[in-house]
Amino acid sequence: MAEGWDQLAITWEKDESNIEFAEKAFAELMKKVSPEGCHVLDFGCGTGLLSQFISPHAKSIVALDASESMIEELDKKELVNVEPVVDSLTRGLVAQHPAFRKQFDLIVACSVCGWLPHLAESLTVAYSLLDQGGQFVHWDFISDDEDRASGVGMVEMQDELIQAGFADVHVSRVFKITCGHKQISVMMGIATK
Repeated sequence: MAEGWDQLAITWEKDESNIEFAEKAFAELMKKVSPEGCHVLDFGCGTGLLSQFISPHAKSIVALDASESMIEELDKKELVNVEPVVDSLTRGLVAQHPAFRKQFDLIVACSVCGWLPHLAESLTVAYSLLDQGGQFVHWDFISDDEDRASGVGMVEMQDELIQAGFADVHVSRVFKITCGHKQISVMMGIATK
């Protein structure tokens, strides 16, 4: 799966819709959840667009992506409080990698959940990485809105977060992104441990 993303890495930030998505996600994050002083996991960070926005506010960020080429693009940003990790979010990674020895205050996932082959397992691992009171915040295209081939349904996402153990879950439609000639709706989910 990472190979397909590797091919997109160099041109990722030349696509205005990718930049618009990260900007709008960050604006929503700042309205609803403060990353100020937080230890953050940017799950599926891609080229680090969201990490770049969060970096001045966070104490530290672990930026995780399965695509080596995406992480190489993130490295070019030279963000001093961001530790890039090339891998998938698994129990094995969490058990072995030093970046995952501390619990996180905040996990963000920008256009990630709809692409995960094992969503439930990934959310369970994410839940285990959060401190009590920590939050998992995601933004994804809504599949039950425009009949998309990718994305995830709002009810499905809410159910998956609850099944992963999150006590307080709120999922809502927050903005639209222009992709080509289409407007695509995006949900934001905020789940608290």
